[in-house]
Parts: sequence; C-alpha cells; structure tokens
Amino acid sequence: MGEIKEISVPGRGDNSLELIGTSDNQEVVDVSRQQLAPAVDTLKRTGSGPTIFQLKGVTVGTANVIFSTKPMNAVGSGQPVRTYTVQVVAK
Repeated sequence: MGEIKEISVPGRGDNSLELIGTSDNQEVVDVSRQQLAPAVDTLKRTGSGPTIFQLKGVTVGTANVIFSTKPMNAVGSGQPVRTYTVQVVAK
C-alpha cells in the first residue's frame, strides 16, 4: 500500500487522440498521469513520446485499470483500449 508504479504507454503518433487511465475503484488504486517538469508547450503536441501513468496502491483489494483513447477535448470516457486487473496487497 502506498507504493507507486509507473506505466509507460507508447505514443501512437496521433495528435488528435488523448490517452486516459482510470480506476474502477479509486479507494484501492488511484491512477494519475505523470506531469512533465519543466512545463512543456502544449501547443507542440508531437504525439510521438510515451504517456506515463502512475498507479498508486491505496488500500488492500482489487481494481480494474482501464486505458482509453478519446479525441482531444471531447467529453466522455472514450474508447477502451486495454484493461488490467490490479491487486493491492499488504507487505
């Protein structure tokens, strides 16, 4: 618990799609997108680099982590690409 794992998802070279990572049980696993530092110019989206997600184990249990793509600035959860089942255990 409290441990953070980074997941790198390769870029597809498509500037029009945004990759989103979500957890179906945020009380067990919290998913966030790694913020790049220093700040980058968001107008220069090449889409070529990987997207880094951080998965943090919050409490013992199991959660599904879903990666989806959606058009930039679109509303909704997008089109699921891959789902992982993540189990958090106490050490």
